[in-house]
Amino acid sequence: MAYKSITVSGLSATGTTTTAKALCEKLGLEYHSAGEFFRKYMLEHNIPLHAHLQIPDELDREIDEKLTSLAQKGGVVVEGRYIGYFTKDMDYVLRVLLTADEKTRLQRAMRRTHTHTETVEEIQKREEENDRKFRKIYANENFLDPKFFNLVINTASTAPDNVISEIVEQFSQQ
Repeated sequence: MAYKSITVSGLSATGTTTTAKALCEKLGLEYHSAGEFFRKYMLEHNIPLHAHLQIPDELDREIDEKLTSLAQKGGVVVEGRYIGYFTKDMDYVLRVLLTADEKTRLQRAMRRTHTHTETVEEIQKREEENDRKFRKIYANENFLDPKFFNLVINTASTAPDNVISEIVEQFSQQ
């Protein structure tokens, strides 16, 4: 069966957004991002970006269902930390997990200028809180376990162009 969509998952600063946008440009697919949905909601409801735990569980579920549905329809690249897990039973979705060691990820996150400024401790705390929240909402499972993905790429040791090429090659093979 041919792939209809691509999901790009990973922890903060593994390159998910950059990769997903580049794939859309290269393959002519639509881009959808869990992070953009959440940031929009937080701005509309005057919730500070660092207060992500104030997002209602129901909204998490609603956004995850919407993004999963988009991936199911096809013609999209969906970027989200756990979207690969939610599409794990969809053989027609190429599920990509981007990884990087913690030191690299934290260095990248500290250099970001497009989001709010965080300390290393705040980044680590946010990731732990997100993991706990999703385990509570869905299942006590490692949502980023490589077994849920077709392709796992370490972005700390792979150049961005090579990351894109590897995904495009896998997507095109089907």
